[in-house]
Amino acid sequence: MTENHTFVIQDGVPRYKIGPGDVLEILLKRGVTEEKHTASVKANGIVTVAFLEAKAKGLTVEQAAEEIHRVLAPFYRQIAVEVLVREYNSKKVTVLGALGSGAGGLVLPLKGRKTLLQLLAEAGGPAPMADLERVRVIRPDGPPVTVNLFRLLEEPLAQAFVVDTGEVVFIPARTPPAEKKVFVLGEVRSPGAFSLLPNMRLSQALALAGGTTDVAVLESARIVRGGLSKSQIVEADFRRVLEHADPSQDLVLQPDDLIVLPRSAIGNWNAYLAKIRPTMEFLTAPLQAFTQGLLLPELLRRK
Repeated sequence: MTENHTFVIQDGVPRYKIGPGDVLEILLKRGVTEEKHTASVKANGIVTVAFLEAKAKGLTVEQAAEEIHRVLAPFYRQIAVEVLVREYNSKKVTVLGALGSGAGGLVLPLKGRKTLLQLLAEAGGPAPMADLERVRVIRPDGPPVTVNLFRLLEEPLAQAFVVDTGEVVFIPARTPPAEKKVFVLGEVRSPGAFSLLPNMRLSQALALAGGTTDVAVLESARIVRGGLSKSQIVEADFRRVLEHADPSQDLVLQPDDLIVLPRSAIGNWNAYLAKIRPTMEFLTAPLQAFTQGLLLPELLRRK
């Protein structure tokens, strides 16, 4: 890119384009005499120097100096003009999202040609949880663009993606994967939710729950699998698992398995599941309701 609203390349060098709100330092030289003026560029792009007006909007400092010289020349002999930008106020980019600085959002001035990677470095870099593959650049005069920053690490691409004034760069946060859980409820010593470990088996979950109580009816214990919509009752010989360490009955658990150990025999599991369905809906709510045993233990005692 050789030009946008912020810069233009002249003689191989990117030059900043002056805009409304910028503060210019203008040096007028007449022989050994020098006059320094500070002037803000007005909303109409005009700057006032020595009571005369000259266009500055969209010009580089060299072009602005030439324009001011053209305006002043009829009134001043042998005058030389130099222009510097003292304050960069007209070109800005907003950076939002997962920033390493923790600021959440920054508005940064543009002082010339700036790549997306340079902008993010100036903003403090991305946060550790930033999703660098889906950075969004919202442009005022074009459709939004999704950028994979890892691809920008290649030198040609990194130099090619240049930001411009008015753009909004949004760095999304990567959503952490939901922790997988299993639930052990009923006649165990510490009912609740437990993290599902790789290749976790039934015996491990029961151990995490502190083991069964003396009144647990192991013959009626079951694993409820598949959630509310497609509940499946999985049978296992809990007694052989606990008393004989039978590997054929020590089943590998799946996410959200609900291990139920009732106090009395359950003859119809479909009817039982319909009865406890309101409680099971809390599986997606805070897990404290389960760990405190607010509802399900009582239902288990009622069959």
